[in-house]
Amino acid sequence: MVDLGRHRPVAPPARYGLPPLERYAHLAFGPEERPVGYVEASHGCLHRCRHCPIPVVYDGRIRIVPDDVVLADIEAMVAGGARHITFGDPDFLNGPLHSRRVVAAMHDRFPELTFDCTTKVEHILRHADLWPEMAAAGCLFVVSAFETVNDETLALLDKGHTTADAAAAVALLRRHGIEIRPSFLPFTPWTSLDDVADLVDFVAALDLVPNVDPVQYAIRLLVPQGSLLEPIMAEQGRLGSYDAERLTWSWAAQAPAVDELQTRLAAIVEGAQTAGEPIGRIYRRVRAAVHAAAGRHATGDAVDIPPFLGAGEGRPRLTEPWFC
Repeated sequence: MVDLGRHRPVAPPARYGLPPLERYAHLAFGPEERPVGYVEASHGCLHRCRHCPIPVVYDGRIRIVPDDVVLADIEAMVAGGARHITFGDPDFLNGPLHSRRVVAAMHDRFPELTFDCTTKVEHILRHADLWPEMAAAGCLFVVSAFETVNDETLALLDKGHTTADAAAAVALLRRHGIEIRPSFLPFTPWTSLDDVADLVDFVAALDLVPNVDPVQYAIRLLVPQGSLLEPIMAEQGRLGSYDAERLTWSWAAQAPAVDELQTRLAAIVEGAQTAGEPIGRIYRRVRAAVHAAAGRHATGDAVDIPPFLGAGEGRPRLTEPWFC
């Protein structure tokens, strides 16, 4: 049975029987690692980004979890050893007043607790006055779905932001000591080789290399049944057969070289992470492959990299790569 949360929750989630927090992802912050508790202050999302599966279920609606229930959940996480809370709401600022109350109450009760949350670029900018308060309450980083740096594709996905907006969001949060951890969707039916090259260059130009989990460079669009992209792709002749095993409609890039690059990047990232390579080195390899495919630079690890590339290796992150 699918529970869309139409009833008012009266108690936090029951987590008895689950492994201890020590066995889950930790917060890595410099040399320190902290146990993390996962909490949700709301379910669903107000937005209808076309590539996202959530609008198909919630149809642009959210279900607020009452403050007292969220705080009881946080208290249980702290009792279990959590020293950092990750708010797993699809968008923490869908209900900004609610989120503000939750964060203020959490900080009042557990002043040493840090946290992170996920929100759209447009919300970061719209609620610019909120971030000093969030930083003071322990916000270390924000996850935000940048997806691509092609504004036409962003509009097609109905993301509600531009590439310039994404850059402005990075600058705004950093003014308050908060880092951003972008998620990307580099490979879609509309992606060109130049799009991927622009994306990796954008990451370096904004000093985001330590902030991006390498798996983000190889993400390929999934189009489940009922996706808001189905009619658009069908009209454009880009919708292939349905793959029941992978639960997605198949599609191919307009240029075969784009699909070949995605396959190559996935292999580079998987191999490098298995070998324990540092994130800066993985980025160099990814950038070299992308630039070679796009005809921008010579191949190999000798591609020139901005001198600030290695800065910020100790920026806060979770110890397991995240992608959507």
